Amino acid sequence: MKVCGLVGSSKKNGNVDLLVSQVLEGASREGAEKHKIHLNDLHIKPCQSCGVDPYPKYCLFDGDMKVIYDALESCDVVVLGSPVYFDTVSAQTKLVIDRVNCLMPYIKRPDGSFDFERRIKKRKKGVFIAVTGVDQEFNTILTTVKGFFNWANIELAETILYTHDDNEVGGVKDNKERMNYAFGVGIRIAKNFLHTQTI
Repeated sequence: MKVCGLVGSSKKNGNVDLLVSQVLEGASREGAEKHKIHLNDLHIKPCQSCGVDPYPKYCLFDGDMKVIYDALESCDVVVLGSPVYFDTVSAQTKLVIDRVNCLMPYIKRPDGSFDFERRIKKRKKGVFIAVTGVDQEFNTILTTVKGFFNWANIELAETILYTHDDNEVGGVKDNKERMNYAFGVGIRIAKNFLHTQTI
């Protein structure tokens, strides 16, 4: 079992990073192989809305998106974490979301009809983590993330929402309840995956 964490925050050891790490640690305790990607470290070109089918590639442009495509192909669980910025995901996260558009292109069938074609066949479980201040809401960010999960063939299995009223980087580390909950999510999703493999 392979679990991949996508950290959409620019703050290493910040709240998003720590919560993603806790889920990965919980899954690792159940024997999962963990891998974490800091999106802020990648060089990703914004979607150019080419309108060209890049098959057999996922996109006409590669760059560091290849790291993301490889993870989406190989992982059994994807843990996506983002702060809430202007009611949606961070810019780093949105770059990735826009670039998965070609994972399910709208194509013309041999009979002349048009439909979406899912190019990543492997179905995965997903965990979404959102961190925000006390005066923000989560509902709009969930709409964006659910669209991404659908395009990448990920079933949203768990959601962790963390609201804080301080400006301390990584302040969630002192919130034992939230940290333990995230760790438990990792354990639970790993156990559920392993259970489905033995049925």
